[in-house]
Amino acid sequence: KPGSRVSPATINKDLRHVRTALRTAADWCYLERVPKFKFLREPRKLPRYVTPEHFAAIYGACDVARLPNDVQCPPADWWRALLVMAQMTGWRIGELLSLRWADLDLESGTAVTRHHDNKGHRDAKVPLHSVVTEHLRLVRSFDDLVFRWTPNRRTLDSEFARIQVAAGIDLPCPDAGVEDHGECTAACHRYSFHDERRAFATLNAPQMTREALQALMRHQSPDTTDRYINMARQLNPAVADLHVPEFLSQSCS
Repeated sequence: KPGSRVSPATINKDLRHVRTALRTAADWCYLERVPKFKFLREPRKLPRYVTPEHFAAIYGACDVARLPNDVQCPPADWWRALLVMAQMTGWRIGELLSLRWADLDLESGTAVTRHHDNKGHRDAKVPLHSVVTEHLRLVRSFDDLVFRWTPNRRTLDSEFARIQVAAGIDLPCPDAGVEDHGECTAACHRYSFHDERRAFATLNAPQMTREALQALMRHQSPDTTDRYINMARQLNPAVADLHVPEFLSQSCS
């Protein structure tokens, strides 16, 4: 409806759940057939991701971190290890916070994400870059969890936002001026943890095969991986190989 604050993506997500329930009802012979569903058209926007320049600024600003204050390392080391692993593995924040030392081998450079901690619901062993393992060694502790966070989950986002403020991060709101967007908040001008995951996919898509990227991102559908590959192509156009009319080449020389 005009003026609605509910996004088409939210409505489509609910419709997919309803469709799944009705398909199950049809399989159980409660329905003769499943009705057709018409989904709303979703706007295709370029996803936001943490740029290398901004990541460097955020990394340097981790010294202002005050939480967590109940771990065996400085908060700055904790945050740098978390953000480096997020940037260089593409793991979701829930997977990072659930990672156990028992599933981490710093010598071989591998980490295991468990099926009960990830969206794909399957165990996966992931190779780690040496830069990641070097940062993880700085936060080695006797805790079960690598990134133990005892305050509530929202406090994690607040501390991440505070670090970004110190780094001078002030992003333009992607929906500023859009009708029915609603009030712009401080979150519009900051990166989220998922933007680190997008950075991993976007920055590595040009150098990897689709199969390799899909495996590292643990996407269930290759279509999801293709979206990142297509976005990387848009952001990294091969302009040097474009044909230039001869008269324009002469005028520029």
